Amino acid sequence: MLNGEKYTLTLKNQSSRFERFAIFQTLRDVADSAVKPLSLAWIVGAAAPANKDQSSSSEFTWRTTYNVAIINSYHMGNELLSTNTVQMPVNISQENGFAVTYFGDFPYGAPAFVGSIMDGEKGFLIIQSDRRVPASERQYEENCFLKVGFSMAGKQVSVADLHPDNLYRFSLDPIYRIVTGEFYPGQIIGDDPFEKSYIIKFGDELKKTIILKDENSFEDGK
Repeated sequence: MLNGEKYTLTLKNQSSRFERFAIFQTLRDVADSAVKPLSLAWIVGAAAPANKDQSSSSEFTWRTTYNVAIINSYHMGNELLSTNTVQMPVNISQENGFAVTYFGDFPYGAPAFVGSIMDGEKGFLIIQSDRRVPASERQYEENCFLKVGFSMAGKQVSVADLHPDNLYRFSLDPIYRIVTGEFYPGQIIGDDPFEKSYIIKFGDELKKTIILKDENSFEDGK
């Protein structure tokens, strides 16, 4: 199922104000995972003001096609940044597990996927890093940072720090949320936007309409 399921979200603005918003995802908590990924602004959009004579709506369609990436960001001075990324597709209908290492002398080498790890459970992503991945202290010393990144439909969803000799286990059953405010794609969603966000609950048809009201509040539409 590399093409994934097709979702459709319709946002109707009933507010008299021009509104900006971000759609983001949270991955469901996994009890035996010590690392929780940070949610990022996945889709950023805007809605024109509306009134009794003028309706305003936006529609978003996507497929649940995931990729996982190992990201190496090396800050070589104040104005020079080197980024090395390696990606793998994730099939949510199958088992997904990857072994990760680091080749070369840090920070001049690169991270890589080097094998598969399976635990027999579908709907989860397993990542096992080995001891060649530099520790957090070493990453800060060299100003070179390693991350595990997730994307859906070509847009970044979340990111987590990559540590050595660590087992990551992430659920691939996301919760979709929306919040009003000024955001840019890939921005980390902090505690305040998270608390103010509205959960988008899709039914079996994978289609949903929500209404943006005054006072930045949302409600389910018909």
